[in-house]
Amino acid sequence: MATDSKSKLLLSAFEEFAKNGFWGASTRDIAAKANINISSILYYFGGKKGIYTAALKNIVDTVNTITDEQTKQYQKVLDKQDPVAARKLLKKMIEKFLSILCTEEISHNIKKVFLSEYSSPTAEFNILYDELIRPVHERMANLLRLASENKIDIKNCYFYIVPLFSHLFIFASRKDSVCSMMEWQDYDAKAQKYLLDYTAAQIDFLLDYLPTKNKTA
Repeated sequence: MATDSKSKLLLSAFEEFAKNGFWGASTRDIAAKANINISSILYYFGGKKGIYTAALKNIVDTVNTITDEQTKQYQKVLDKQDPVAARKLLKKMIEKFLSILCTEEISHNIKKVFLSEYSSPTAEFNILYDELIRPVHERMANLLRLASENKIDIKNCYFYIVPLFSHLFIFASRKDSVCSMMEWQDYDAKAQKYLLDYTAAQIDFLLDYLPTKNKTA
């Protein structure tokens, strides 16, 4: 029963944080929506900051679980030092994160809390950064370097991965604007393929058309 109450409070917290952000969220409203006494938030989480921290950790755990297969493949590709496999896996990772951000693979509230924290960080941002964003960024940068057969140095690989991340977040946070501009009703299968093909083309450009010898400024 305790676990059930804790889970209900966390679901309610996601709804409240998605709607009002951390600063505008109310623990009273979180408890009311969960139909649980407000004292339970203090008991289980230690207060508003604690339940927000739990929400961010839940995001980390959820995404890491969903991307577990890509993480396992990453280590295998690195061990084999296979440039062709590295390029393929880099595209697969982009595809998976596009799915997470732009489809219903995870709930709207989870995505909204993540995007809100990413665009307007609180003091708890390090949870997302240290446990999710930075590790993914590092894996993608290492794959890009391997796919280039080490012709792109690692610092430039880190730099080139940043816009790949950024436009995925833009696709998710500015969905209505993108759909209106492209005259799409939604991110259906055809639209998702368009977004994925665009991103894959960027990876191919980085690997095939940029100068093969890069010097960090």
